[in-house]
Amino acid sequence: MQNQSAGKSMRVIIVEDEAPARLKLKMQLQELEGVSLIAECANPVQAIEQINQLKPDLVFVDIELGELSGFDVLEAINQPCHVIFTTAYSQYAVKAFESKAIDYLLKPFDLNRLRQALSRVVIPHTPGSGDSDTQLIAKVGDKMHVLQTADIYFVSAAQGMALAQCSERDYHLDVTLETLSQQLPSSFLRVHRNCIVNTKLISQIEKWHNGAFLLRFKQLTATVTTSRSGTLAIKKHFKI
Repeated sequence: MQNQSAGKSMRVIIVEDEAPARLKLKMQLQELEGVSLIAECANPVQAIEQINQLKPDLVFVDIELGELSGFDVLEAINQPCHVIFTTAYSQYAVKAFESKAIDYLLKPFDLNRLRQALSRVVIPHTPGSGDSDTQLIAKVGDKMHVLQTADIYFVSAAQGMALAQCSERDYHLDVTLETLSQQLPSSFLRVHRNCIVNTKLISQIEKWHNGAFLLRFKQLTATVTTSRSGTLAIKKHFKI
């Protein structure tokens, strides 16, 4: 693996509900150097838990996973990582790359094709944000506002860019939601494809339509509605 630094293995998780396919991929990975398989997940709920807990460099995820899909898993995790989809269906390719996947492997794929996909993975050597507060810059006209992440209620996607909601107003950030998700402290949780919330400022969780949650915040009238996978993420985070 040319993109791995000396002595460092790529930490990988497999998300696949079919045992034979999971075993085949595991055996293929064992033939490659610089790869360390740290978990195998047979269902999406287990996958969300393991990805958030173990913080892998790369996740291989099937698209058809029963009640939830591989896309739902990506919406629910709060740990940024590289993703390679593995599926027998070609029709999801466009959506996969829109989800920032680095590759799309059609089953059955051989070892050379797997090696090619892995060659695209570049692991950034940046310190994790952990639970500490960080600062973001928001431009308003010719002024630059310094935002403390502890003061941000949630961040949503607006025309491809991030919009940070604070108590007094919202601020446009010159960065995508995907990039921002790698900079925010671990207290921020992705509850929808287009929204990341600050769990420390949630004041109320209400049951909403179709199994979703409506999230309310301290001293803020704006609310956030979760996706199906976001609901699972909230339940896991608050242990409800």
